[in-house]
Amino acid sequence: MKKVFFLVVALIATISAFSTVRTVSSNPATIGQFSTIQAAIDASADSDTVYVYGSPNVYAAFTILDKKITVIGPGWSPDKNLPLQTIVNGATLRNSPAGGSPDGSEIHGLVFIGLVNLSTNAVTGDIGVNNLRIIRCQFNTTVNHQLGVSGFLFEGCIYYGRVSFASAQTYQNILFQNNMFFFNQGISGMVGGLTNSVNVRFDHNLFYSNNNSGGASIFIFEDNCRFLSLTNNIFNQANVGSSVSFSTYSNNITNNVSLNVANATSNATPWAINNNVDGGGNVANTNPGMVDQTTINTGSSSALQNFTIASGPANNSGSDGKDMGLLFDATGSLNWVNSRNSRVPRIFSMNITTPTVTPGGNLSVTVDARKSN
Repeated sequence: MKKVFFLVVALIATISAFSTVRTVSSNPATIGQFSTIQAAIDASADSDTVYVYGSPNVYAAFTILDKKITVIGPGWSPDKNLPLQTIVNGATLRNSPAGGSPDGSEIHGLVFIGLVNLSTNAVTGDIGVNNLRIIRCQFNTTVNHQLGVSGFLFEGCIYYGRVSFASAQTYQNILFQNNMFFFNQGISGMVGGLTNSVNVRFDHNLFYSNNNSGGASIFIFEDNCRFLSLTNNIFNQANVGSSVSFSTYSNNITNNVSLNVANATSNATPWAINNNVDGGGNVANTNPGMVDQTTINTGSSSALQNFTIASGPANNSGSDGKDMGLLFDATGSLNWVNSRNSRVPRIFSMNITTPTVTPGGNLSVTVDARKSN
């Protein structure tokens, strides 16, 4: 009980004094104010925060409707002292014509096993959701965008399913940064429908697959994606494909892509076709030299592999002077290892150092708390 109390105190200290933190737990061993995420959201006002404890039980899907809410879980691979994930059966964000807005909402540290709709079109008059931050989450199935959006950040996430956009809508000011995309051959592609893109950038991501024969049929982008900026990415056993056009590539590397099929050139050098622009620094069909490259090439989907680069063509070869692929910055939040945990304090121990207290006296407590950058 004491650990729960002090975690709430720590959370409150990290956010605005004018918002409220509500806790959710479906784990009998952990006490929360609510047992479902939806109940906590329904009880929340605009700009409130919902913290969801890890649990052996799957949480039901939730909807954020017409209010700005931050939902935080422990991360996609929490510390071994707090090993339980927050697994959720999906989510929907909706901006209805009724008033209010979910613009500026944030989702951190959740693992989704069901469909996620980030800008749903439920009824005529629904509006796109803007300025959304999706940080350190895992998506096992589709992430869907039915309406145009602006100002999205996807950072430190794992994608095992498709990220789908509506080709008739406009998407602008979107950044996919420091994410892992693992292509399982059970899906047709990973990113599709970005036909009308304005300032949409994929930077420092790792795209790879479970096809160790060269990924001939593994196409990351599909459905006419245009006007993208692709920088500092690794495409390992996963082809960009021929559905990207009028886009700029800078400092990307392709590796172990099939050269014995009709679109062999586009597999190895996607920047050289479809009116794309070679912005320089791109490397074709070369081993990037990740530490666990051998295991990665066997098709392991684990996000806990060592993706760092010590030497080779991807080392310090990004447009920013960093390694291509995932980021491992010594300071700040852009470190793939730190992405395992969400950026909230985690209480590991609490000791009461005064065995007795006189009436009106002070109780001395020592708390061991840690926070990932």
